[in-house]
Amino acid sequence: MTVKTGIIFITLALGCLAIPTPKSEDLSQFFGHEDFEDSPDGRIVGGSVAPSGAHPWLVALTTGSMVRSFTCGGSIISQRTVLTAAHCIDHLFQVGQLTGSLRMTAGSNRWNGAGTTYFVTGNATHPNYVSQINKNDLAMLFTMMDIALPERVRPIAISYEYVGAGVMTRVAGWGRTGAGAPNPSRLLQIDLTTIDGERCERDVAEANEKWPNMRLPHTESHIELCTFHSRGRGTCNGDSGGPLVRVSSGKQVGIVSWGFPCALGAPDVFVRLSAFQSWIEKNIDECEYEYDE
Repeated sequence: MTVKTGIIFITLALGCLAIPTPKSEDLSQFFGHEDFEDSPDGRIVGGSVAPSGAHPWLVALTTGSMVRSFTCGGSIISQRTVLTAAHCIDHLFQVGQLTGSLRMTAGSNRWNGAGTTYFVTGNATHPNYVSQINKNDLAMLFTMMDIALPERVRPIAISYEYVGAGVMTRVAGWGRTGAGAPNPSRLLQIDLTTIDGERCERDVAEANEKWPNMRLPHTESHIELCTFHSRGRGTCNGDSGGPLVRVSSGKQVGIVSWGFPCALGAPDVFVRLSAFQSWIEKNIDECEYEYDE
């Protein structure tokens, strides 16, 4: 099938270009893009196949020249901007710039199927992103041309309302269906309930004692949001970067960030978008203007 491709814009505006910071004791193998076997971010475990068109804001991030490789998910938040996790692109920098092979595909429930593919013309990573412990784990990707909005593609609205415990949310992604399992080509989804910050901090601490070889960070409830379903149900490698959506409103409240791979009975951890409203709004305005024709 014909794949429409956005035109790459080579000049990157420095104000919206994220330069990776030096790393020590890199823990990114637990923070989920698809290059890692047992990363805690990334795939739906115990979910179901998503109905066609149910997640029109979801994009698949892929890399590679001759053969495409799935990397992460992301969400369309405007016709020029995709929101994703910072750890999804942190490993894709070459000489201070994102690899030119990075693409975003919208409008398909298959990451390697039909859809409209866009080149990335610029990016912004949160200035306080800490790769070693995966904090402030959010980034934006920008396209030169507007993302087309046919019936099955549209931006998702963000809710900056603080989300407490007991809220029903939904995640969709192409992440693994279990640690070491292959990536599904079809989009999967699962409903998860939020838990309060104190419980999440306690449960993560207990999980670290149970699986000390993972050495995952503590949670910070003012910038992170946690969900839990049950053992055998949750996110896994490859789901990273995708949106956490509040079922009642259909608005995005989080970004898949990290967890214990996969669905071992510990919480899944997301970026809490209510903590980053000013940064998100500022960069949508400034960076879209930077890359405007």
